Amino acid sequence: MCGIIGAVAKSAITPVLEGLARLEYRGYDSSGISILANNEIKTIKAQGTLSNLKQRLLRQALEGDCCIGHTRWATHGRANVTNAHPHQCGQVSVVHNGIIENYLQLKQKLIQWGHHFNSSTDSEVIPHLINHYLSQQMTQEQAIKKAIAQLKGSYALGVLINGTSNNLYAIKQGSPLVISQGSEGAYMASDAMALGADSGKIYYPKDNELIKLNSHEITLCGDANKNEINYINNKHCAKLVSKGERSSFMEKEIFEQVDLLKRLSVINRTNEYSIINFNDLTKITIIACGTSYYAASVAKTWFEKYANILVEIDIASEYRYRSPIVTNNELAIFVSQSGETADTLAALRYAKSKKAQTLALVNVVNSSIAREANFTFEIYAGPEIGVASTKAFSCQLAIFYKMAMEAAKQRSFIEKAELTQLALNFAQLPDIMEKVLQRCAEMKVMAKKLCKYSNILFLGRGVLTAIAQEGALKLKEISYIHAEAYAAGELKHGPIALLDEHMPVLVIAPKNTLTDKLLSNIKEVQARNAPLFIIGDTCIKEHIHLQEDEFFELPAIPESILPIISVVPMQLLALYSAQMLGKNVDQPRNLAKSVTVE
Repeated sequence: MCGIIGAVAKSAITPVLEGLARLEYRGYDSSGISILANNEIKTIKAQGTLSNLKQRLLRQALEGDCCIGHTRWATHGRANVTNAHPHQCGQVSVVHNGIIENYLQLKQKLIQWGHHFNSSTDSEVIPHLINHYLSQQMTQEQAIKKAIAQLKGSYALGVLINGTSNNLYAIKQGSPLVISQGSEGAYMASDAMALGADSGKIYYPKDNELIKLNSHEITLCGDANKNEINYINNKHCAKLVSKGERSSFMEKEIFEQVDLLKRLSVINRTNEYSIINFNDLTKITIIACGTSYYAASVAKTWFEKYANILVEIDIASEYRYRSPIVTNNELAIFVSQSGETADTLAALRYAKSKKAQTLALVNVVNSSIAREANFTFEIYAGPEIGVASTKAFSCQLAIFYKMAMEAAKQRSFIEKAELTQLALNFAQLPDIMEKVLQRCAEMKVMAKKLCKYSNILFLGRGVLTAIAQEGALKLKEISYIHAEAYAAGELKHGPIALLDEHMPVLVIAPKNTLTDKLLSNIKEVQARNAPLFIIGDTCIKEHIHLQEDEFFELPAIPESILPIISVVPMQLLALYSAQMLGKNVDQPRNLAKSVTVE
């Protein structure tokens, strides 16, 4: 969701375009760059993909050593060239990630001062404000600080100002920003993923620290003592990730899950979760959004079943607004693939203000959520480029499973023999998942039949309700087929009214303690002539007669790891359905990988 990148380097446009390419995974609808050359700022923008911007740049050769770039995900105003960033006014060009909440009041004031606006965005007020104060004989730093003091909301900014000094400024409030000093230049970005190989050391600025980048140095503006910037090593210097021979990044990431689970095996890795004293906890609250929320739903079952710990789960965007009761000895776990999810970060800050212990479960260990939490556990999924999360979800579940086993061990709620079996179950995950993925062609056949419908219901029971919800989310995210999921027992409490020959129902029906109850729900679907699809155990076939393209047989799976395995066929189903419908599975419309605004 909106990415920014800036560089002060020889031929700065090259690292900026490379950085924008690394930010494509976040989701965007337009892009643009501004470059300072020969004491003049030139801005080029394009709607659509980054390739459109590159085509425009081929027609207009630009060279300069100071450049900013942006990928936009529309919030204020339609997706078009006018609303694309950078926004320029006079001597100033700005790229902005975030939302300016009081932009209408500021815009009205600027109009009264004689300013004329081109776009519908909130961001355009920023260069106008800075340019206004520059016209009053303020220095560059004074003008930026005067303008920033009037903004309400969240922002990460890259500010380019006309002049012989080739200065690039960066500042943030509530939005992610990273600075890097390399051997060939100085860089700023909204995401370390945007930084290239020349970014071995990085710095995460505090809110409202104004950073000046030029060809000589990176400095903190207004610091009388000129304190050194304390850089940290960037062990994940970004490289452009290739999808190899796969048709998409999403497909590549689905198949990567086997190797990732091998690395996460409790047998092959030392236990790093014992730093949490689960015996002292009276409650765990897990807060997340979207796919991460469904991982939290599964984790709730594991913690309660195996460790006897009370667990609440909360949607991050709602958490702080319901005035939750934070108890003594409570652990609040915040789950975010990117570690930058705005709603989850705000919820973390709320929990900290209430004195809760906080733990970040993230894929990016230097992210905002990771840096602000008391504890951080990495999910080790590696870069996930596909906007619709797949391997990050499986890795979140795997870490939660390991945490639940550590909690069970500390609290001695289950017998040692059962705890040992849980560990052995986890060790089986890679082999079982590989068997499922080897039969991907069967899911392709099911997808061909299912993708002809416009609406689909997903059903699951118990812990697999969350997996049904994740399956429905994946399908709607990338195929745009309307899909909803319910606990199967809820079918007759409303959704059954929708069932007819045009409303297919997909049921997750493995062999477990709820199989018999689920069979009665399946019979209710058949009685209404609704097309039925099942991902389940072979025992279901004895009771339900379906065509081969309506049934995907799951292998024998220990019940404790069912959620991690059973999501894989639905990831494949979503992938193949979207591809058959001609959709862009890696960059679905309107979606962003890193949701950095509320």
